[in-house]
Amino acid sequence: MTNWPDEWAPLTKEVSIKLSKLKMIIFDVDGVFTDGTILRDELGNEQRRFSVLDGHGVSRLRDLGILVGVVSREPSEITRSRMEKLKMDEIHVGSKDKSITVKEILARRKLDQSVVAFMGDDIPDLAAFSQVGIKLAPANAQPQIRKKADWISKSKGGNGAVRETCEVIIYSIESGRQGD
Repeated sequence: MTNWPDEWAPLTKEVSIKLSKLKMIIFDVDGVFTDGTILRDELGNEQRRFSVLDGHGVSRLRDLGILVGVVSREPSEITRSRMEKLKMDEIHVGSKDKSITVKEILARRKLDQSVVAFMGDDIPDLAAFSQVGIKLAPANAQPQIRKKADWISKSKGGNGAVRETCEVIIYSIESGRQGD
């Protein structure tokens, strides 16, 4: 592929074609949007760190008409608030079974799994992988996830993985339009 930045993980032609037809991407949150760290103070208040760079990548996808959502097992109001600020199309926090949640999203939105991607980093995300056509993972995902992933970012979760993924999708869509 022409003009491929060294900072992005390589992409096969097959995966690029799949991404060029993408209608929706769903992300896990902890370990993908964050590095998986949850800070708690002595009063039990939690904090998570999110990147505005990831947020801009999400905005760029939405500008192209791609639906963007999150499915997280953690029932975090911090996560909900951040994702509402990013104007996510689907926000599901506290999901006990990601497979069921993703399946419901696809049914409600009348989307074929072949045009939907999921990015996850840990064992519970394998269930969501079973419901989508494109499986993505950050560089520091668990080995079982990396083994099933169609593409693995160079960046780690919470450290640019979401933004890299967004840019790779945009590149694939634009290349598909140009017939590269």
